[in-house]
Amino acid sequence: MVKNSADVLVIGLGAHGSAATYNLSRNGLKVIGFDTYHPPHDMGSSHGQARIIRKAYSEGPHYVPLVSRSYDLFFQLQELTGTKMINITGGLQVGRKGSLRLSSIKESADMHGCEIEFMTADEVRSTWNIFEPEDNMDAVLDIMGGAVFPEKVIDAHLQLARINGADLKFNHKIVNWDASSSGVRVETESGDEFFGDKLIISAGAWAHKLCLDLSLPLSIERQVLFWFNPISNNDMFLPGNSPNHSWEYESGQTIYIQPNYGRGVKAAIHHDGLEVDPDTLDRNNVLRSEEKKLISIIRRYVPSLPGEVIGRSVCMYTNTPDLEFIIDFHPEHSNVLILSPCSGHGFKFSPVVGEIAFNLLTEGNSEFDLMPFSINRFT
Repeated sequence: MVKNSADVLVIGLGAHGSAATYNLSRNGLKVIGFDTYHPPHDMGSSHGQARIIRKAYSEGPHYVPLVSRSYDLFFQLQELTGTKMINITGGLQVGRKGSLRLSSIKESADMHGCEIEFMTADEVRSTWNIFEPEDNMDAVLDIMGGAVFPEKVIDAHLQLARINGADLKFNHKIVNWDASSSGVRVETESGDEFFGDKLIISAGAWAHKLCLDLSLPLSIERQVLFWFNPISNNDMFLPGNSPNHSWEYESGQTIYIQPNYGRGVKAAIHHDGLEVDPDTLDRNNVLRSEEKKLISIIRRYVPSLPGEVIGRSVCMYTNTPDLEFIIDFHPEHSNVLILSPCSGHGFKFSPVVGEIAFNLLTEGNSEFDLMPFSINRFT
């Protein structure tokens, strides 16, 4: 084999690139993976200590088979490494009576047999004394809701991939690539070239810059994460004493809150950020107005939570117009696979997306319905 060559080259080793690299190398393929930084890192979208996982999916029932397989794979990774990758606490989603969000959760649960429990506002208050839903709210408890731990997952996938023989090129920024029927080539910022039979582009917020020929309608949204010390009822914010929970504070607008996994209680507003460029994003400064807005919403529903802010972090969502993923081959290159499970709800799918990537590159198909994630929907 030619020097600097592999069966598959992978650009971007975050959530989905690391999972793909693991799956490919586990099945005997030679893989070279590239990342501009040293993953796991906080420069992209795959960080933040804990991410919500849920099975009764409000974004559509077509996600449930995918996330169900991800649950299996998270538990397998946990058993393989001996490191906690997933924690089941239940997931409470609170919304307006009759809201589309709650009805969509029911649709997914009914179609796929997800275990859920409907609760009135009074039942929520009596079950968890820290929650104060409004009287015009209902809730759904997803019994299998919980958290996965992104940095641990990425690190495990990459360590296992390296054991399997993958060549991981950290701090290697890819600036150009090309493909033909005979193979693919990538070029680093320093001018080094690498060659392969196939290519995966899993570059997150940088995907559109690496696929300029496709004019992918991706927008990069700044997100701000906060960690709090509770004002009171500290024990109720520990995993096992309360679920992760999200609150529809306005129609279609939500905040989410996770238990304290050792860094404080994590909270954020979902989809409330400005459009940014990932290369010029200020990751160090959080606006006081952003913090005040979140705290004012939390006080309405979880008044004992928003005490001292002990942590802040800037993240990014890579959004498609319909907030669905992109999992598809490049329209002009059947040996180039684009993975962008994004739009602020993708990390929980990373293990199954890695498995799908292997199947697509080796067999040309997947057992899952990937039509909702086709690039052709943008043309």
